[in-house]
Amino acid sequence: MGGALLDGWIENGLKLENAFVIEPKPNKRLQNLEKRGLTLNPKYALEVGTCILAIKPQNMDYLLKYFPRKVSFSILISVIAGTPISKLRDVFGGSKSIYRAMPNTPSLVSAGITAIYGEEGSNLEKVDLLMSSVGNTVRLKKEDHIDVATAISGSGPAYAFLLIETMALIGVELGLSKEISLNLAKNTVFGAGKLCMAASDSPEILRENVTSPGGTTEAALKILMNENSLKNLMADAIKAAHQRSLELRK
Repeated sequence: MGGALLDGWIENGLKLENAFVIEPKPNKRLQNLEKRGLTLNPKYALEVGTCILAIKPQNMDYLLKYFPRKVSFSILISVIAGTPISKLRDVFGGSKSIYRAMPNTPSLVSAGITAIYGEEGSNLEKVDLLMSSVGNTVRLKKEDHIDVATAISGSGPAYAFLLIETMALIGVELGLSKEISLNLAKNTVFGAGKLCMAASDSPEILRENVTSPGGTTEAALKILMNENSLKNLMADAIKAAHQRSLELRK
């Protein structure tokens, strides 16, 4: 996620000389950015305006032992699932401006959606401005809602990718070339999302509009909306992701 955000910000004008990255195992992408001006794994302590924590929750304890001695900041934005602000305050100090954000990987192409939680004020506006540079934002009223956003939008791109993957695979099974089938699947999901964003009608109305009585879409929806429906599968999947986010708090 950190890489997607960094690339999105670079695409939107972030100067590499103003970016600092701490990554114990940098990939070739980061190594190439270092050659262009990015500061990678500096040996000295850093003082920065905004700090982004973007690691796996399982690595949190290691980071908290190492990181506070390396970096001081004005604003901290955590994109770590399951780690509450209270835990971060215990490490970094109660007076720090700390926010939680849950972006998703489409931020890489400035089409992300980021859920933000934190204290109202000028710093929240700064956090919102930063995250909105790589997509849309929503502000949450309760910190617990970060876990819900994680399950819906944080993990959500994987659900959409699986849908595209499945549609393309079945197209090949039914006789299309892999290239054509994948092109059809990707553009269908992209177009449906774009139409849903632009339309004033609800997703339900949009679905009904494309479903002609006795037609091909109705035949497909009879399968997707039966007792073992897509709705039930998605509900189970999102609830499983939400439960895992809750478990990561421990």
